[in-house]
Amino acid sequence: MTSREKTLIGAVAAAGVLWFGTQGLTRYRETVERNSNQQMEAERALSEARTAELRGQRARKQVNEWRGLSLPTNRDVAESLYQDWLRTQLTGAGLTVTQIADKSGSARNPQFGEVAIEVRADGALPQLTDFLHRFYSGPHLHRISSATITAADGGQKLSLTMTATALILPDAKRTDKLAEGDPRPIEGVKSLDEIRQRLVDRNLFVAHTPKSGEVAADSNAAETEFSSTVYGENGWQSWVRHKTSGQVSRFNEGDAIDLGSLKGKVVEIENRRMVIETDKGRVELRAGQNFSQTTLLAPPAA
Repeated sequence: MTSREKTLIGAVAAAGVLWFGTQGLTRYRETVERNSNQQMEAERALSEARTAELRGQRARKQVNEWRGLSLPTNRDVAESLYQDWLRTQLTGAGLTVTQIADKSGSARNPQFGEVAIEVRADGALPQLTDFLHRFYSGPHLHRISSATITAADGGQKLSLTMTATALILPDAKRTDKLAEGDPRPIEGVKSLDEIRQRLVDRNLFVAHTPKSGEVAADSNAAETEFSSTVYGENGWQSWVRHKTSGQVSRFNEGDAIDLGSLKGKVVEIENRRMVIETDKGRVELRAGQNFSQTTLLAPPAA
């Protein structure tokens, strides 16, 4: 065998080894990638299973809470006791009950039962407010599904017609008595006094008459105009002019502003536009508008 043949055989052998080595490396990489993908898929499936389990636990907890708020499973007992409970809350709040009647339909659902009670009562807004607080903090799975309020004597007298509906869950443990327990907190409301302040202090049944201070503040806001914006070395600046006095004020971003009924801080200025952060949320004003013509952009952050 000549040296040339030996060299050729060596080259072929080396090429074969290289080819088989490359194929082996490729198969190895494919196997690693496949195993990695399988591992990622397994981890994703495990994460989804854990999430589903947590959701199931939360759902089970919610259902258990609802069972505790359900009316008793004996329907006749539930209707009678719930009527009595409503009457007690209405009269306890100071309302005069003129009619209370069962309006439950004849249809039945295998998943739950429903009791509907129609109530007619007379009173005033403070008494209605007291009743609403009693109702929504009551330990029952119920709601006011419809209500009509008719006012007389400028809102001093009210006539209420409403339908309250409550649920009966078939696997509730009680058969002959209502749910018991401390009043439930009402989301977003701390106390009855807070509800009274929101509803009673402002008569919803007559036109609003601003107080003298409010009139002056609104007049001041209407007399103050956002005239223009100017761009300088410190960025945009708002120019504000009082129509009567002609006085011009200048505001930069971050400046406090107190103009009539509008109080807050300037948070954004750009060409012929400014945004002010107030207690009621962010408001926008365009050049040429006065400060009683703001547009609410967003409510205040929680």
